Amino acid sequence: MIALIAVLLAAPPVPVTQQGAWLEMQAGPQVLFRGRRAGVGPEVRLDLGLGFSERLAAEAWLSGAFDPAPLPSPDDRSRIGAGVAARARLFQLGSDGKLMIWGRAGVGYAFATPNGSGPVGFAGPQLLFQPFVKRFALGLEVDGVANRSGFGLAVLPSLRCAL
Repeated sequence: MIALIAVLLAAPPVPVTQQGAWLEMQAGPQVLFRGRRAGVGPEVRLDLGLGFSERLAAEAWLSGAFDPAPLPSPDDRSRIGAGVAARARLFQLGSDGKLMIWGRAGVGYAFATPNGSGPVGFAGPQLLFQPFVKRFALGLEVDGVANRSGFGLAVLPSLRCAL
């Protein structure tokens, strides 16, 4: 693990908005409304993306989420999904390009237990900051989420690594 980190840090610096591949992990809370009830649980999303230009990119994603039911209902649900997404850089804040706002939308299919499997989608803005290590970027994304069992909101901090 330490050797992998050393190799990534020793690699030549490349800007995060490069035309090329990246790996991104997002994890945070999700509020999902089902009927008159709301459940709050964690969501984790892993993205493998490819930038076609400085402004447009496409990606494949995997996600997992847990939707706890309000007490005393035994209606907890777990969900794993996969799909595709696209993103576009909407704004670049500052002349050095270290702070950007991206728009992102994705669709896919989620397998849920005990029921609720079906199409899933999300869309929202992402604030992306590139610190002094140019291979990495930190982000915060706020998504509207919709699936067969409900709709809601996810707040997902992220870590992105250019490959």
